[in-house]
Amino acid sequence: MIIPDKKPAMLFKPPILIPYDVCCSSSSCSPSSLLSSSSASSSPSSTSPTTAAAAAAAAAATLKGSDKVLIYIPVPPPSPPCQQQLSPSQSMEIVWHGEFERLFSQYTPNQWFLMPTPTPPGDRWRVFKDSAKVRFSCQECGHGWTSMKGRVIFWFNLNYTTNSGWVMFKLYGQQCQKCKNGKYEHAMWYPEEVVKVVGNVYNRVGQIFYGFVRPPLRIDRRQGKPRNQHNTELCQACKDGLCKEEWSFS
Repeated sequence: MIIPDKKPAMLFKPPILIPYDVCCSSSSCSPSSLLSSSSASSSPSSTSPTTAAAAAAAAAATLKGSDKVLIYIPVPPPSPPCQQQLSPSQSMEIVWHGEFERLFSQYTPNQWFLMPTPTPPGDRWRVFKDSAKVRFSCQECGHGWTSMKGRVIFWFNLNYTTNSGWVMFKLYGQQCQKCKNGKYEHAMWYPEEVVKVVGNVYNRVGQIFYGFVRPPLRIDRRQGKPRNQHNTELCQACKDGLCKEEWSFS
């Protein structure tokens, strides 16, 4: 559609624009209801092209000589899910919440929720610290490195009154050894490491609230040999005094 630079003088009311698929998918969406005209004889209540064409013809006949114009605008279908690209952060979020839901949904009738937090939620929460192999990538210079000392802290609590439980967590970062700009880069977690730590906190929750007796604790990690030694000066967990122990539970 070509829009002229100068609009002509409006001799009648602007046209009413109706998306083709929206109009045809609603049983209450008809020319008569949209234009407050009682003389429209048909209503496009299905997605059939034949029905839609008949409704459009009826609407055109109804509106002939009036001051309103009905325009059907074709709307392209949405892209199929397989063509939608997810960012690495979105993909990893799906892994975290997917594994959490798979395990914690077994704790019926209680409902558990997973949420990141920058600070500890309070003193009454149970605490579990876990470790994993993670990878970092500097947003400034593009330098990448792996670490066997990826740290995550979980805080969890169960409210018996509402039958709802919360697991809060924080993923600790590291600074780039080349830039040393004071910014902590976010850790990129391998899916198998996510499965491991979520399983571990699931067992700790079961031990406290559901009577698990000595549940297992996975301490294995993805294989790897980092080129450099762990730099405590660039580690956020070390700065907070959380790197001395690989695992802790309180």
